[in-house]
Amino acid sequence: MLRVSNAYLTWMGLWLVVLAGVLVLLLQARRRARAAGRTMPRLLGVAWIVWLSLLTLTFCELAFALIYDTTDSFNQSNVSKRWFAEHVEPQLRTLVFSDGEGLRYRAVREFPKATPGAAHVCFVGDSFTFGHGVADLRHRCSDQVAVLWPEYCRAPLVVSNLSEPGKDLVWVNRLIDHLIEEGYRVDEFVYVLCLNDIESFDPENWKVYQRLSELNPRFFLLRDTYLLNFLYFRWVQWRTPEIRDYYGHVLRYYDGPPWEQMRRLLAATARRCREQGITFSVVVFPFLHRLGGQYPFAAVHRKIVAACREAGIPVVDLLPELRHHAGESLTVGPFDAHPNEVTHRLAAEAILKAFAERWCALAQAKTAESGSPAAGGRVRSGDRSDAGGNKSRGAGPRKPAGSTAGGSPSPR
Repeated sequence: MLRVSNAYLTWMGLWLVVLAGVLVLLLQARRRARAAGRTMPRLLGVAWIVWLSLLTLTFCELAFALIYDTTDSFNQSNVSKRWFAEHVEPQLRTLVFSDGEGLRYRAVREFPKATPGAAHVCFVGDSFTFGHGVADLRHRCSDQVAVLWPEYCRAPLVVSNLSEPGKDLVWVNRLIDHLIEEGYRVDEFVYVLCLNDIESFDPENWKVYQRLSELNPRFFLLRDTYLLNFLYFRWVQWRTPEIRDYYGHVLRYYDGPPWEQMRRLLAATARRCREQGITFSVVVFPFLHRLGGQYPFAAVHRKIVAACREAGIPVVDLLPELRHHAGESLTVGPFDAHPNEVTHRLAAEAILKAFAERWCALAQAKTAESGSPAAGGRVRSGDRSDAGGNKSRGAGPRKPAGSTAGGSPSPR
C-alpha cells in the first residue's frame, strides 16, 4: 500500500463515515416505504443512484491513492508527484559547487572527485537520463551500462549519472564547466540528447510551461485528491494547443533558428571538453510514440548525427535499435512517454555496441597510468554491431550480471 498524508486519510475517513451515515438513512427510508405498503418513491431511487455513484467514485479514488503507482509525462498530477516522493526522493544526493550552485542527482554513491586506476564516464541529460518512471536505479540506462560492462571489458570503468528532469544542453554545458573548474576528473561526458532539448533555444517556449503551471487547480476536490486531480490535468493538457500538438511543435524547431543555436552549442561543448582532454559524446534518444511506419523525426535524427560527426563528436543514434522493437511496450505507461526499463536496457546495449571498444582502450590506459596490474582486453566477441553498423561475433541480450563496473552513481 502506498503512503498518503495523514490529512488525506483523515478527510477520507470522515467522508467514508458520511457515506455510511447516508446508507443508514437510505435503508431506513426504504424500510418505512415498505412498511407502509408503498413502492419506493422516485426521489429515494435517485438518492440510491447518487449514493452508489459516489461509492464507486470513492473506491476509484482510493485505488488511485493507495494502489496506482506511476508517473505522467509532465509530472503534474498528485499520482506522479507521489511516485517521485516514494521512489526518487530517497535516492537523491546533492552536489554543491564552490560558488553555491549545484544539483540534486539520483545515485547509489556519491559522485567521485577522481577515479584512480579507472576510467570515468559520466552520463548527463534530462528526464530520459534521470530515469523518469523507472523506480529501480539498476534498470536505468547508465546503470545498465555499468552492470553489463564486465561482459565487454575487464578493465575497470566508473559509470556515473548527473541529470535532472527538465534540463537541456544549455544546462549540460554549464554543468560541464563547473565540473572542470572544480577539478572533477571525468574522461568522457555522454550527453543523452532527448529531441525536445531544443525547446530551450526558443525564448518564447517558457510561456507554455508557465501557462500550465498557472492552471494548477485551486478547488480542493481537484487539488487534494488523486483521481480527480489526475483527470483534471489530462483535461488541461488536452485543451492546451501547444501540448495537444506537442510533437509537431518540437519538429518545427529543427527547421529554424533554434536548431542552428543548438548545433553551435553542441560543437562548442565538444571543443571545451577536448581542450581539457575530455571526450564529449552524444546519444540520440528518439520519441517512442510512433517508431513504426513513418516516424516523423527520422530526418531530425539524421540532421543531429551529421552535425555531431561534422564537429568530431562520437555519436550513437538509438533509433535503428529501438525501431526493431516498435511493436513492443517501450514507454512507462499510456500517460507517460518516457522510456521504461526495457527501453533503458536496449539503449545500454546499443551504447555499448558503439562505444565499448573505445572505452575499453581508455580504461586499459587509465589502469596502466596508475601502475596497477594490466587488465585484460575486451571480453565480448560475437554477432554484435559496431558503431559503423558492421558486425562482429557476439552473444545476444542477457540478464543483468548483478555487478557494477566500479560504481554507478545515479530526470528528466
